[in-house]
Amino acid sequence: MYLLSNLFPKPRFAIRPIGAEHAADCARLHAASFAFPWSKIDFETMLTESNVLADGAFNDKLLKDEVGGMALSRLLPPDAEILTFAVDPKRRGAGLGRELLAAHLTNLERGGARLVFLEVGEDNAAALKLYERLGFQTIGRRENYYKHPSGERLAALTMRCEL
Repeated sequence: MYLLSNLFPKPRFAIRPIGAEHAADCARLHAASFAFPWSKIDFETMLTESNVLADGAFNDKLLKDEVGGMALSRLLPPDAEILTFAVDPKRRGAGLGRELLAAHLTNLERGGARLVFLEVGEDNAAALKLYERLGFQTIGRRENYYKHPSGERLAALTMRCEL
């Protein structure tokens, strides 16, 4: 097993700020992660707002500049709200989400955030586990907030992290 892990090491990712030039990548990631995705135009608009902080994860071994994960937040110090967070489904399970979100939280703190809020579907076990590992706690619940393509409605959990 040791030999295989040395021959095929896990890819490393570089986390860096992203802007409107990555709107198409963000829309692609969002569409792969959410039932009702935001459009490229939605991302272009958000990524040009002065109070939106956005980070992307890039595979440092690939030559192309494709985003493998993204996190966007609205920063209004001392608070911030994570607007969306997604990782390419092909790259999940390797720690990329944790690495990206931890770096994003550090960048929010550098920007003056002391409290970070987010909402997540009550059925999103992987996201809930990640958020809890990074220090988020559930502080509220919004019934019937998310709608699934089937028409079923689920609650959103409001979470907060103190930086």
